[in-house]
Amino acid sequence: MNQDPDESFLKELFARFLENRCSEDEIILLMEYAEKDAYREIFSEMINQVATDDHLEEDALYAMHKDVIDAVSTRITPPLPMHKVKARRWLPYQVAAAVVSLLLAGGVWRWYSRSPDTRPVAHNAVARTPGNDAAPGKKKAILILANGASVTLDSVSSGLLTHQGQTQIIQSAGGSLVYSSAAGASAEPLYNSIITPRGGQYQVTLSDGTKVWLNAASTLRFPAAFTGAQRQVTLTGEAYFEVAKNADKPFLVTVNNLQVTVLGTHFNIMAYEDEAVINTTLLEGAVRVTGGNTTALLQPGEQAQLRRQGNIHVMKNADLNAVMAWKNRLFWFEQDDIHTVMRQLSREYNIAAEIRGNIQRHFTGSIPRDVNVSTVLEVLEKTGGVHFTMNNGKIIVTP
Repeated sequence: MNQDPDESFLKELFARFLENRCSEDEIILLMEYAEKDAYREIFSEMINQVATDDHLEEDALYAMHKDVIDAVSTRITPPLPMHKVKARRWLPYQVAAAVVSLLLAGGVWRWYSRSPDTRPVAHNAVARTPGNDAAPGKKKAILILANGASVTLDSVSSGLLTHQGQTQIIQSAGGSLVYSSAAGASAEPLYNSIITPRGGQYQVTLSDGTKVWLNAASTLRFPAAFTGAQRQVTLTGEAYFEVAKNADKPFLVTVNNLQVTVLGTHFNIMAYEDEAVINTTLLEGAVRVTGGNTTALLQPGEQAQLRRQGNIHVMKNADLNAVMAWKNRLFWFEQDDIHTVMRQLSREYNIAAEIRGNIQRHFTGSIPRDVNVSTVLEVLEKTGGVHFTMNNGKIIVTP
């Protein structure tokens, strides 16, 4: 039977880590115990001791620890296929004092800031009271049927919901929507829409077998059964598609003045109204993207970028980890400014944000989405240069 370790064991393990004598498994074990309430005081004591130590030869220390730290990074934040994650520049005491302290802040152990002037700060103004916090997003959506009737999907039980013509609409036990079209479906399309609010995500399987994951604040309009020579849907917001192959019926996604045409492929479209660029990123297969006065044929790993007024620009090596982070329940920042960060938080937590003053800080790192907003704000504050307070359900951001 497994037993929890005593204080002396944890201190020895922590010391072994600082002396570069920990294996990958031991470092992960250290992180796991740092998440437990029973050990918070012990870890606080160890972290405070490290913070007061004088580490003069930081580059040498990092060189000693580099292999095992980078190996642990790969294991706990695995990269997607076809994309190599950029090397993370950590110093050993920063891993101990920053990463482990973030564990103490609420189980957030995937944030690795690569800013050279990153520094931990004391816990302060980010309130955790129930009335002054926001829970992470969850499976939540509204289905609008062809006759205008609406169904709140997160409040109905699994099973057959209704029919649209010859198509059955089924709520799965796992909390997703499935359209099952019978033979001889009506030639007249019956259009449905699925709407995710801020703070919501949902997944739907269309009648042809295509799977669509909707991010927060998104809408997908689609026929209950595909008829005619094409399979056409309309999107606002963001969605990831795994399109069922059908060489005889191309699949078309329309987003404002952008159109994506595929036969069978995996891709993501980000087209929020408050973002300056519409991004279409291909993970598998091939798609043709048409917008403005240009057309581009994407290969896996490429991203088509279209500004509201302009032509398509193709980026050859898109950051697939960043693109797919929302579906994998992560915030993923790559030198993003505070406005970009707060737009993501506002959509995920359905909460307003007000930015005051000139904030120069840019953010790089990943944070799990399945934590309260106060925990995310604490992590961001630890990079320095930015402060957050919660005021009547609004995030106030100051330098």
